[in-house]
Parts: sequence; C-alpha cells; structure tokens
Amino acid sequence: MRICLVSREFSPFFGAGIGTYAANWARALTDAGHDVHILTRNHEGVLETGPTRFPGVTFHVIDPADGPPRLDHNYPYARHSLATLKTVRRLHERFVFDAIEYPDYWAEGHAISQAKRTTGEFGSCVLICRLHTSSALCRALDNDSTYPHYAAYLDIMEHESIAHADLVLSPSTDLLQSTRDYLDRHDLGTIASGHVLRYPFDLDSVSDLNLNPDQPVSTNPEMPTVLYFGRMEHRKGVDVLARAGQILLKRGCDARFLFVGGDTGSGPFGRSMRKHTAGLIDAKWADRFEFRPPVPRRELGALIRGADVCCFPARWDNFPNALLEAMACSKAVVSTNTGGPGEILRHESSGLLCNPEDPQALADLLERVLGDQQLRETLAHNAPKRIADLCDPARVVQQFETLIDAAEPKSAAPAARCGATGPKVSIIVPHYNLAEFLPETLASITRQTYQDIETIIVDDGSTESESIALIDRLEREGHRIVRQRNAGLSAARNAGLAAAAGTYVLPIDADDLISPTFVEKAVALMSREPELAYVTALVGYFRLSPSRRFGGWVPLGLHRDLLPIHNCAGCCMALFKRDLLLEIGGYSTELTSYEDWDLYCALAERGHHGAVIPDFMLHYRIRHDSLLRTEVEMRKQHLHARVLVRHPDLALDTSRVLRTMLSEQMEAANLGRAGLRYRLADRINETLKRSPIHGVVKGLAERTIEAKRRTKNRSEI
Repeated sequence: MRICLVSREFSPFFGAGIGTYAANWARALTDAGHDVHILTRNHEGVLETGPTRFPGVTFHVIDPADGPPRLDHNYPYARHSLATLKTVRRLHERFVFDAIEYPDYWAEGHAISQAKRTTGEFGSCVLICRLHTSSALCRALDNDSTYPHYAAYLDIMEHESIAHADLVLSPSTDLLQSTRDYLDRHDLGTIASGHVLRYPFDLDSVSDLNLNPDQPVSTNPEMPTVLYFGRMEHRKGVDVLARAGQILLKRGCDARFLFVGGDTGSGPFGRSMRKHTAGLIDAKWADRFEFRPPVPRRELGALIRGADVCCFPARWDNFPNALLEAMACSKAVVSTNTGGPGEILRHESSGLLCNPEDPQALADLLERVLGDQQLRETLAHNAPKRIADLCDPARVVQQFETLIDAAEPKSAAPAARCGATGPKVSIIVPHYNLAEFLPETLASITRQTYQDIETIIVDDGSTESESIALIDRLEREGHRIVRQRNAGLSAARNAGLAAAAGTYVLPIDADDLISPTFVEKAVALMSREPELAYVTALVGYFRLSPSRRFGGWVPLGLHRDLLPIHNCAGCCMALFKRDLLLEIGGYSTELTSYEDWDLYCALAERGHHGAVIPDFMLHYRIRHDSLLRTEVEMRKQHLHARVLVRHPDLALDTSRVLRTMLSEQMEAANLGRAGLRYRLADRINETLKRSPIHGVVKGLAERTIEAKRRTKNRSEI
C-alpha cells in the first residue's frame, strides 16, 4: 500500500510521544514493504537527513504559506489544517494514496476529513484518525477549568476529524471509549468504525538508551532509586509519587526519588507543576528528592540503568512511551491500572499496578518491590517480553492491513452534472441601493454549474436612481423581481423565502459572490445527507476582486456551546432547506443585524446540524458603508445580548459558555493593560527625546548594534 502519514511531530526532528510514534510507525510500515510518505513541518534537517535516517521513507513538508495568513479567530491550528489539506491534495494527485493517517491532536486532519465528507475527495482512499489524547481530555486530566475560545474551536476541530474519519485507531480500549463518550456528550458525531491497534514498538529502538552500559551512573548504589521520567504534569501523577515517597520514608524505607522532565503549567491554578510537587516535600526529606530538567537520551539511559524501579503514577495516560522504554530497558516498573498502563502491564508479571491517586497504595507497592530483589528481577525479565508480545511492529502492521482491507471508505454521491435536473434551488438576492455591485453578483449566479436554479431579486425599496433603473431593466429582461417598501434585510430575505419554489434556498447579498461549483457541491451533499439543515463553505474577504482575498473566516457548523459567544456557523450564504427555514419563522425582523447568527442559533436550538466545505467558495465584499461597519460595530453589545435573550435554551453546557466568555473578558483586560504599558513607554520615549543626552545615548546604541552586526558577519564568513 501507499500510505501518507500526516504528523507535524516526527522524532528525532521535533516532538515527543506523537513524534516517536510516527517515526516507529513509518519504520514498521516500510519494513513490511509499504510505500510510506511522511508529511510534516519543515523541521531543521528533516529533508536533508530524513531519508538517510529512515531508508525507504519519502519526506514531504507543509508550506506554512499554504495556510491563509489572516483569518477571523486566527488560530494556528486552523491555518495548519488548511495548509495540510492543500499539500495532501497535491501529493494525492501525484501519488494516489491508499490510506492517509493523521493524529487527533491539534486537528491536523480536520480539513482533510471535511473535504472527503463534503465533496468526496480522495475517493477510495481510507482516511485514518490515530488517537493519542485530545486537547480536551488533556485539559480535563490536568484539572484545567479555563476554557478559552481557541480551546473551544480546537475541541470541535479535533473531534470532528475523529468522527469524519473512515477508520479510527486507538492504542487502548480505554481511550477509544473515552473518545466515544466525549463525542456523544457534546453532540460532535460518532465513531462509525473504531478499533484498538497498539502502538508499534521495536525493542531495538531503545538501543541509544543502552549505549555504554559501563558508563558511570549518577545514582547512589547504597540507596535504592525510584526514577520517574516524563513531563512534570498533573495527569502524570508526579505529585502522587512525591506523597507516596514520603510515606515510604516515614516507614523507615530509605530511598531516593529522582524526577526527570520538563515542567508544565498544570499545577494548581496554572502554576508550575515542578514547583508544586517540590513544595509538597517536607524539609527533612529534601535530600531524598531531586528534580532535573530534560536530559539527553544517552544521559537518560544511564539514569534508567542506575534506577532500581521506574515509576509512572499517572492519574490517566494513553499509551506512554516512557513506560514502554523503561520496560524495553528491562526495568521493574510500577504504574496505575487506568488507561494505557492498565492494558500494557500484567500485574505481578511484567509490572505492578495500583489505583490512581492513591499515595498509600503506591507506597505499598514501592516498598514491596524495593525490598524484594527477586521480584524486581522477575518483573525486569518479563517486561521486554511483554512489550515484544503486545507491540511487535510486524504483528501491528498485519493487524493494520486487515483493518484497511475491511474498511469501507465514505464517498460522496456524484455531483449533479451541468444541466441535469435535480432539486430546485431558489437563490434570494436582497437589494437596496447596490446597483454598482448587483450585476457582478448575478453573473456569479449565472456561472453556476448546477442549472436548476431560480433567482429572486428582492428590492427593498431602493431610492437611488441608478438602482431603480437597474431593477426596472432586470425585470424587463425577465428576471424575477419582488418589490417591497424598505423594511430591512431580514424582511427582504423573508419575502424572497415566501416567493421561493425551490427545495433549497440560498441567500446572497447583492454585493457578494459565490464560486461556480458551490451550488452543485452543496446540493450533492444535502442529497447524500438529508438530515443536514444547511451546507456552507469557507468565506473569503475582498474589496474589488475575490482573487485578491485579504482575509477570511472558517465556519465550523452548529455547535451549541460556541454559538452563544461567536457565530461559528457561517455567514448568510449557505444552502438551506426551505421548509426548515419556514418552520422556524425565517429571519428575525426585530434585529437590525446578526439576523443570520440568530437564524443559526434557532436551528441549533432545535438540534439541527450543518456541514462546511473546506474551500473558499463564498466571497464576502468588505465595504466601508456596509451594515457590518455602520450598524454592528456601533451596537455590537446590544445586538449580541438580544440574540442571547432570544435563545435561552441554546447552550448544552452553560459552564463551558461562561468560562469561554470569562476568557474573552480577561483577554480584553490584558490587552488594555498592554496598551497602557505601550502608552507609558511612548511617554518616556518622548521625554528622553527632549533631553540633551538623547543624541549621545542614541548614537552609542547605534554604534553598539553596528559592532555586533559586524562581529556576527565575520563569524559567519
């Protein structure tokens, strides 16, 4: 098979556990004779040394410039996902992959999965989502109660990329079930085909940890050593080990506890976890506990060899690479019977297990294993055998091949041919004094590849002579015109909705444009998934020409805990079921703006869903005199508040909504404080400029900078 592995992390160039998995998986697939292509970020050395380090693997890199540079809610993972889609399209056209695998974490495959779901791209290629641990689960396990809007967007994108995959693979049963539960709890879809497939792990992959076995180790041979290595993180349970170690010491069992790994902000209320853990230790035991930052692999190998026991007291963990490495290095290990560790270890055979978050039980196990050399030797002897049996790369590849053969790739129904009959689409174009732009909008409708379209122009009481003349001329030419006294945008759309005969309706403002294939693709998707309420696409901002897009918007769909805060559903341009819009009463004439947001809230409140085509097919013209500039900016708070009042039952989890709103409030306050600092710095700078010493100080600074530049240039030469 020809397989593309998408992973911005790839060891040894960048990343931790996911990067290690990707590297091991690429090697295992290549060893089994598959044609493996890696798509990663342009990490230093990846193109130059990757093919040498991984013979038979073809490396490709994602060009960050392929991701749109300016997006509303400008999150790097959204740009990365779109850049990944653009690159995968080019590669798939050239190589025609049998399978494309992407991780759940950071939503790398979100746009890829959207493209396949909405337009049938990639055909019979199997899209695989590999579970590691989603950002949402990581935050919950780290006891992080904050929920900023970037986290809300990322949660949706990660879990949609899971739900839309053809095949979901999890290294543990626990992780697969936890993911299913999260999807169901937050109405984010379901996993149609999910299976447990262990991470591949070659015992030879730890050879770099076992180099120089005679190298001195920095442990005390007269005092037993318990080693933890990995991130200092709440979910890893490092604080539980600190408490258990002190229980052990109070019992008179002398031991040393060594923690090696990078710090995180997962301590109480965002504090340093390392400082928090160290702060739990009584001063009289301080010499028995040591905390070190991450160390080079060779040094880590020496520490593993010098330890008597390796302990991984996780509150919950996926399939921790550190645990696998310790076992592969023939070390006695102690962990918890939850998540991956509970499935990796066989209690009393290849390791010892206790309940998570139980310092007393952990202390009991540590006391037992430290006091029983025969037990340690038995566990150490069996540990590599257990890894070889559970994670044998060749066996994992065979199981993978079986799953691929049995997979049923989702494919979209064929799009309607140009000129073919199908469900009628009524395009509603409200118009008020926009003669300059209306012809261009109508031309974009005429260029649609789907032909069963009626266009209804609703003139909302235009007053300018050019607009009146244009409407009269269009009516003489046979265009369908609905005239009304000026009543506002919502009333104009509702008038068009009442006059429409189509199964579907598509509102387009008189200055906006749509790409030629949008209606065709949207109708095909609505026909294939009749439960959808609407289909939209990515929105590009332009002033004169859509080819000169200067920004954009990536809608996500109807998500009830995000819609009260942001309109994440889409702009007015979307293909809707006409009967559904009539059922909810159309657009609110009470609102002078945000009427499309309000409409989406009404649909979401009733349990409906939509879909987003991940291409910039909708072109939104930015004008200085548009409603967005004249009405929304002046009355944003009032309009937003009214939308919330109109939809009291919208949110599924009020706490999540409130926490996201709190995050936005705090960010706004921080920006205000930052602005104050800038103003203070400007005031100081102005004062210095009036000082007689300003010229002397400036000249000295310039000469210093120039001297450093020359020194740097000489060193480079």
